[in-house]
Amino acid sequence: IVSGHSVAQNGGDISIGPTNPAVPVKPGDVRVGTRAPPGDWDVQVAPNRSQRVYKCKPLACPDAETVSFTFSKSPTAKPNPKALEKYAAVELPKTMRALAAARTVMQDVPQQIETLSSKAATVKGYPAVVNETKFTYGKTVNYYQITIIFAGPVMIRMHSWSPDRELSKKTSDAFLELMQITEGPPLQPRASPAPAPGPSPAATKSL
Repeated sequence: IVSGHSVAQNGGDISIGPTNPAVPVKPGDVRVGTRAPPGDWDVQVAPNRSQRVYKCKPLACPDAETVSFTFSKSPTAKPNPKALEKYAAVELPKTMRALAAARTVMQDVPQQIETLSSKAATVKGYPAVVNETKFTYGKTVNYYQITIIFAGPVMIRMHSWSPDRELSKKTSDAFLELMQITEGPPLQPRASPAPAPGPSPAATKSL
């Protein structure tokens, strides 16, 4: 199962659409190709193609396993290393805890979250954050492998989760290994508008 996404930078915005690998990547665009490892997978794609979810079919994996890709505009093309470390160590775990607290209130089911690891890294040659989180919903436990990649104008967020911690890690690594990121040529700076022509010599003389 192969999918492609072309992420175009248009005046500071991004648009995501289907791609043809045979077509060169346009200037300012980023092409992200995702592929499932061997096995039986159900795939769901958001109407605007900003999210793709792979779910292992029943009995096809040792345990339940789901992988999601979400594509959005990156806050910056080149994150500051210290800011990225702070985001990984402080801000992302804080956001996950807030999410668990909100779900507890909305679903009336006790939810606990434990950050097992969270650090800045380099993934596929791009600045990234790699996080492992344990979610407990009542008696249900899931292990999440979260990878956030800052690939130029696009931020790629991949989640892999399963009750089986090793399966979650192994599947995350397999999807990341198969993912391809291709950047187009840089956008050319826009030419400055030509100055307005001045008055003709004849007009100047008449004045």
